[in-house]
Amino acid sequence: MSLYNTLDSSVLTRPGQYYLTDINLISYRSGTDDSEPDKIGIDSLVAEVNIYESIYNKTLSGNLFVVDTQNIVGKLPLTGNERLGFKLYTPSSPFGYDFSEKSGHPMYIYKITNRVATGPRSQAYIIHFCSKEMIDNETASVASAMNTSYDLMVADITKNPYYLGSNKNFYYEPAIGLNKFVFGRNKPFDCIDKLSKNTISSKFHNAGYYFYETNRGFNYKSLESMLAVESNTARPAAARFRPKPANISDGRGEKDIRNEMQIAIDYKVSDQFDQLKNLRNGVYANKLITHDQFYKTITEQNFNYEDEYGKMFHTETDRTGSKETEKGILPKYVRNGKSLSEYPDGTIYVHSNTQNIYGSNIETPDPHNILQRRLSQRSAFATFKLTLTVNGFTGIQAGDIITYEHPSYESKVAGEQNDNDIYLSGRYLVTTVRHQINQANKKHLMVLECHKDSVRRPYPQEINDTFIGREKIEEGIIDIYEFDKILYGGLSTSFK
Repeated sequence: MSLYNTLDSSVLTRPGQYYLTDINLISYRSGTDDSEPDKIGIDSLVAEVNIYESIYNKTLSGNLFVVDTQNIVGKLPLTGNERLGFKLYTPSSPFGYDFSEKSGHPMYIYKITNRVATGPRSQAYIIHFCSKEMIDNETASVASAMNTSYDLMVADITKNPYYLGSNKNFYYEPAIGLNKFVFGRNKPFDCIDKLSKNTISSKFHNAGYYFYETNRGFNYKSLESMLAVESNTARPAAARFRPKPANISDGRGEKDIRNEMQIAIDYKVSDQFDQLKNLRNGVYANKLITHDQFYKTITEQNFNYEDEYGKMFHTETDRTGSKETEKGILPKYVRNGKSLSEYPDGTIYVHSNTQNIYGSNIETPDPHNILQRRLSQRSAFATFKLTLTVNGFTGIQAGDIITYEHPSYESKVAGEQNDNDIYLSGRYLVTTVRHQINQANKKHLMVLECHKDSVRRPYPQEINDTFIGREKIEEGIIDIYEFDKILYGGLSTSFK
């Protein structure tokens, strides 16, 4: 069910409506009674608010554009040690951003930029803020040995007061394996990055996890778990966006707010494919060479995109919402006698695979089950990149699935039910969300960056090799000095 179905049209009366309240700057200094910190409300001074969340960023961040007529920056003063509190909600949405002191998690101010005069007694500047855990990451280090599964190690680093000490919810996908990892005074986020690369899902075929924060807490999960809720069940789409005129009415002639909220105000396909990049990164084929120092062995393993594709969930599914095998980004065709999945020597990875480092009871992550699969999947997700500007809704978060109907830009094809692009339309993973609140216009917009690694309708197949005999063959290996003699023979070598 779409999250937009939870909206109450009697409360949300127009697209882009929002609640933004209790914007407070909270000083590091105590007040006059030495029990509460000094704070200043700046609701009337804030012209714009931006909040960012992404599966590629560890924490939330954002900024305020402030028009200051009270010299807040000098009066409080702002030094980079202050907190910021406010609440942002879409009316009737069950989810929102609560950065208040009493009921939420205040953000931390870390810098001011672009401070300029706007009048004799006014100035403007941008206040940048981030989550508490981003600050704590810079003041802590992890120096210990942990002996458990990687997901629980990340949970410990996130919640342990000696490391990140987060009080927020931690949503994780269970991983397999009992592992040991020795951390040598690394920053918490660096430790999490190392663990993320080698974490294997207990439910899905892929490897490698993402650690990121949304307005609901921290997440530690695989790409495939963002695409599916079970090993054979696709995750429902949270929204369905399409570029259509506004002012949509329901059957009674009234505005349909839920549908109007899902209009793509602006859209851009920034990337559709990059074949050279995919070949270079081993998306279709690669070779892994491993060396085990304990057993003194060297092994080679080839990765084949076509063989692996059907084992994993992708953005597109079959008609029942299960895994499919025909909608990948690589059409099935023969080129110079082979598929592009049969050229593993184009990308070679070398990795140590030494076992029994910590004894026979402790597992060491096997790169044969991790590295090739992880790198191919992550690079494949960068094939289709779509940017949508839509009306703001605090119910959407990074890691959600949406569907998008892209116009076809041609005359409607006979027999086609939908006048949409058959390859660009379909399911996308929301990787980045930017909320933009314009106080002057009283408008909340949302910019979504969305990726996909498959197509709604399979690309056409070609079993014949159409590349053979289609190019002129020139066998010359030419000495340029001999060529010059032929080209300039008999001509004077002096220029007048």
